[in-house]
Amino acid sequence: MDGPRALVVALLLCVAPIGGGVVADTAGVAGEPQQTAEDSEQLMSVYTAENTSEYLAPPGNRIDRADGRTVGLDVAAAVESDAGAVESAYLVRPLERRYANAETDAERRAVVENGSERLAAHIDGLAARERNAVRRYNDGAIGTRALLRTLTAVSRQAEVTADALEWMENAADELDMEAEAERATSGQVRLVPMRGPVRAGLVDAASGEQSLDVYVETASDGIVLAAIDGDDGVYLREAHDPTVKTDAVGDQYGGNPSPALDRFTELYPWATNSFDGIDAIGPEQVRLYRFSATHSHGELQTYLDSGSTEILYEQQRIRPESVPTTTLERTDGDLTVRLNTTRPGGPLGVTVLDAASETPVDTEIEVNGDPIGSTGGGRLWTVAPRGSTIVNATHAGEAVSIETTFG
Repeated sequence: MDGPRALVVALLLCVAPIGGGVVADTAGVAGEPQQTAEDSEQLMSVYTAENTSEYLAPPGNRIDRADGRTVGLDVAAAVESDAGAVESAYLVRPLERRYANAETDAERRAVVENGSERLAAHIDGLAARERNAVRRYNDGAIGTRALLRTLTAVSRQAEVTADALEWMENAADELDMEAEAERATSGQVRLVPMRGPVRAGLVDAASGEQSLDVYVETASDGIVLAAIDGDDGVYLREAHDPTVKTDAVGDQYGGNPSPALDRFTELYPWATNSFDGIDAIGPEQVRLYRFSATHSHGELQTYLDSGSTEILYEQQRIRPESVPTTTLERTDGDLTVRLNTTRPGGPLGVTVLDAASETPVDTEIEVNGDPIGSTGGGRLWTVAPRGSTIVNATHAGEAVSIETTFG
């Protein structure tokens, strides 16, 4: 068996320059859901977006909390993350030594069985830790920074644990221990939502490798993370709806990717035009179908639960300058601030111009009072918050503000 068992088969323009007072207008709204979650146990739906990729999100009336933060070097988070990684590594290294020193297959089987139990319990602990952090966040017991620290540590541990599971799977295969090999593969499936691109960015930010503008949105146990990568300016997004996971229900498609692809086509019609491939991951009871598309705006990777036939998890990598946007402007004195907007949690571009010459100027930007960086004489991309939003721009002692609403 080769890692996770895989079967590979091949927003509108509205330009409105505005002078004088602060703008109060709806700049970006969510699209229409491909399926509705309002009257079901399901937390999220796949939403359409005009002339760009569909996306997984909770309906607005189910969001418990939403917030944005710029994160960077965080010694406490880095130490906690490193300690967790060491703990996860310690689970497998003694097993590897015992396996290497075993003299009989019976002894090696005992090592694999013991290791399988320990790793499964460890994954249970990681999932519980994240779930508890999200719930405490929803209740207001912890803030956004504390939640992001937990996600950073869980993500780092998940990466190390995934390597341990791969070793366990290979060892089980060598001994023809099919049940243990499947258990290792199932563990890798469970780790998928803990290892997304925004979480990887959080790990890098905590160690001081970059800064990251992060937007968090929670709905019960579900979570959406979005960020602008500080290195290349790419918009990153991941969404996880744990309510669709149905371990007790087997693969509704019987291992056949063709009807699973039909389901993706229903949910992601725009992205399906750029279809790359579909993988069936994991044994039947926990199987996910992973759909990939590389389109003109970036990349989509989304995971369909084979039992519920709904989207469990989604990752997006988008070049923000390539997506359709709504344009809002305000001129005050010598400065014009221009917003390129999409939707709540989507890319938000900020440009500031010299009002007379219409040439871009280097300007410090705040969103709802939080400094997010400088335009650098070009366009600064960040993540649009939900609800009423004020963007402040300051250049050479002169300031201009623009207000709008994302919802």
